[in-house]
Amino acid sequence: MIGRIRTILEREKLSAAKLAEKIGVQRSSISHIMSERNKPSLEFIQKIIEHFPHINAQWLLSGKGGYKKQ
Repeated sequence: MIGRIRTILEREKLSAAKLAEKIGVQRSSISHIMSERNKPSLEFIQKIIEHFPHINAQWLLSGKGGYKKQ
């Protein structure tokens, strides 16, 4: 999951702080997820899917399929 979040940051050209701002979470939440201190919550994943509707939810959750929805 962390690798896929890094892919989102790269492809969307966002810093972790900008992602946090865009999806409405604290920067520390992103930092804790990226450092593997915490696992992403369902709410966190839902916010990514809501704010990036072109991202394939199955890919985000499981790594299966492509980055973008078909």
